[in-house]
Amino acid sequence: MDGAGLGGSVEAEVWELLADNELVAEETVYLVAAAMRGGGEFADQLGGDAPVPERPKVETIDAPPPLRGFLRSITVSGFRGIGGRTTLELNPYRGITVISGRNGSGKSSFAEALEFALTGTSYRWEAKKGQHWQASWRNLHAGEPASIKIDFAMEPDDNRTGTVATIGVDWPPDGKLYAAEHWSQVKGQKRESVAALGWDQALKTHRPLMSYDELGGVFEEGQAALYDALDTLLGLDEVAAAEGRLKDAEKQLGGARKSANEARTRLRNSLSEATDTRAEQVKKLTARVPYDLDAIKATTLGTVTDQAATIAKLRRIAALEVPQLAKASEVAGELRAAIDAHAAGDDSAVKALTARAGLLRDALHLHADAGDGPCPVCETGTLDGAWRTAAEERLRMAEASTAEHQALALRLKKARSAADNFFGEVADVVVVEGVDMAALAPFAAALKSARTAPPALADRPGHVELAAMELNEAAAALRKEAGERADSLEDAWAPVAGAIVAWVELETAAREDDASLDKVKRALKCLREAADTLRERRLAPMVDQTSEFWQRMRHESNVDIGNISLEGVANRRHVVVDGAVDGVSTGALTVMSQGELHALALAMFIPRATTPASPFRFLVLDDPIQAMDPAKIAGFLDVLVELGKTRQVIVFSHDDRLPAAIRARSVPAQLLDVTREQGSQVVVKANDLPADRYVADAEALILDDDIDDLIKRKAAPGLFRMAIEAAAHQRYFGERAKAGAPHHETDAAWEQAKTTQRKVALTVAGAADGDVSGWKSYRPHRFPTLAISASGTHRGATLDRRAIQDLRDTVRDIVAGQ
Repeated sequence: MDGAGLGGSVEAEVWELLADNELVAEETVYLVAAAMRGGGEFADQLGGDAPVPERPKVETIDAPPPLRGFLRSITVSGFRGIGGRTTLELNPYRGITVISGRNGSGKSSFAEALEFALTGTSYRWEAKKGQHWQASWRNLHAGEPASIKIDFAMEPDDNRTGTVATIGVDWPPDGKLYAAEHWSQVKGQKRESVAALGWDQALKTHRPLMSYDELGGVFEEGQAALYDALDTLLGLDEVAAAEGRLKDAEKQLGGARKSANEARTRLRNSLSEATDTRAEQVKKLTARVPYDLDAIKATTLGTVTDQAATIAKLRRIAALEVPQLAKASEVAGELRAAIDAHAAGDDSAVKALTARAGLLRDALHLHADAGDGPCPVCETGTLDGAWRTAAEERLRMAEASTAEHQALALRLKKARSAADNFFGEVADVVVVEGVDMAALAPFAAALKSARTAPPALADRPGHVELAAMELNEAAAALRKEAGERADSLEDAWAPVAGAIVAWVELETAAREDDASLDKVKRALKCLREAADTLRERRLAPMVDQTSEFWQRMRHESNVDIGNISLEGVANRRHVVVDGAVDGVSTGALTVMSQGELHALALAMFIPRATTPASPFRFLVLDDPIQAMDPAKIAGFLDVLVELGKTRQVIVFSHDDRLPAAIRARSVPAQLLDVTREQGSQVVVKANDLPADRYVADAEALILDDDIDDLIKRKAAPGLFRMAIEAAAHQRYFGERAKAGAPHHETDAAWEQAKTTQRKVALTVAGAADGDVSGWKSYRPHRFPTLAISASGTHRGATLDRRAIQDLRDTVRDIVAGQ
């Protein structure tokens, strides 16, 4: 994926596509460009108040490119499953790192800490069931201090030498999850925001993190969500935002046209039922656009123009709306509560605290600049470290009190504004010429009184409630009288004439927006066509790499992957993955197993994360093999090897299958193991061979004087058996891999060798039923070791240091092929 399709300005590419199309008018190009730049510029351009926008350059570099970094270490304390401060040291260069650990060991806490430090959230927390994770983010055993520190080794470029950058997250004591302070710092420079590294957009388009939950969620959240995720990864979120602005404008402008068209349909239906000759004439005038509105009004009103207009006015009065009493009670109640809450705060005390906070802040700045020294105000105290600690705490408390008071003041301001403007939208009712209505004057008086707020703020809640009651009573009387007067004036033609006049008003309003609506529709159509072209252009290299990765990971899958496309708009947008099963074409997503869908998700999203345009020289995958069978793991390792040539690939795994596959094929990799001890103390160490770990476990068991001999004699044979089988597994799978044997055949042969002796025979003799008696007797430590693993210790075997050494020697013989 080169920069031509991914790294340049999306607006510039869209402009170029539209400008090169002779069928697209310049004003359409300008409107699309404005929509991509923001709501304000779009509104100005649509309203005709903006100058011709300047055409963006295809390649615009206003600032140095973002720093490119490898992961160097992840240090965590008090976060998720990690209690005391623990550091995960990583090889900060290209290659493979696998961090293994059983479920609950704390390994995924490192991945979540990295994600939170980079993005400020976590996919798992944002999911439907994320409340549980958000509530339990602080470690139960050692939650203080809670912090995250991520060190990156920055890759040098043409203008900058390699250096170290750090992203940190620090929580205040007892602070909530999102109360943390996020910061970044390049070595030798001052602390800044995380955004200073220039990674914000890249975290959307080249996200270097993916967990098992995300892999599953890729297809579980629905087609529209998958479409949007791919669109973001393709860097087309600007286009999506512009399309949203155009669609909103289309909906808003189209509202008047829709109302007018619907009213016309209803009108023509009613005209068909009318017997007046004018109805047939109006029906002809409304048969096709453009409608002659002047002719329609002249035909409709004729000699009864004044009467029809009068009736229409009375009907509008009869439909008069005023604020409801329940709403008035709500507004008044909120104003009372706001007044009481504000009065309960000590305004003078808060002002004093604010002034004191300002003084403390200035003193802290002075101390930061000048260091320890006498107080410049009282000239008796000393500004030192102890004073600074106390002053910072007093400042925090003062600022909290000030913020609380400001919130109360803002609430009071909003409540007062709501009360003062409560009757502002009530329409004034004017006198209808020729009609005397007794209820009009009381209504006008009630409305004027309602809009006249009393000077005292405390009196305004009661005023709102009383005025609303009086206004409702006056409005009800006015509506009743206007309806009765309209009924008395109505004749057979008047209802039809009123409907015609109402439609003419709607049509007139719609025509004012039609020109803008046509512009928006043309712009939306052109933007979507350009987006489809860009989408196809940017998706093509991703499809090629996805197909390549799928071929590596599809071991034993009979599903072939073809083209991937994003289709549809609005609520019908979806992703199409062409495929074939045993040569028969079909939609791939409908026939894939869960493990195949996980593998496809990896194949689709890894290309975007590893494009040359990404500043992240690392890729972190949390538990990607959880749903994979052994064959898929072998294919996944092929992908890791290829990725490791250009990226630092970090994989968190809950079991030892991936490290075992790496050892079997002698793939260079950093293998780490995470364990969780008492009190959430997490330990990171080199991932020893499984057989060696079992030997160490057996040694710890046998030499522990506090463990009963009966327990040792029951538990030790199992550890002996696991050590011997792990050694045999490592050698057998490694030799078979070097010989080029298919992984599934190797795995099947291993599974068929049910006992420890048969697994050893398969390894040393080449067949599960092979004779290993000579091999066992060739060295004295082999026979007793296998005897313990097979029959236990009831036949006289002694569990001591000699037995442990025999086990260690036997494991060594098997692994070494002796």
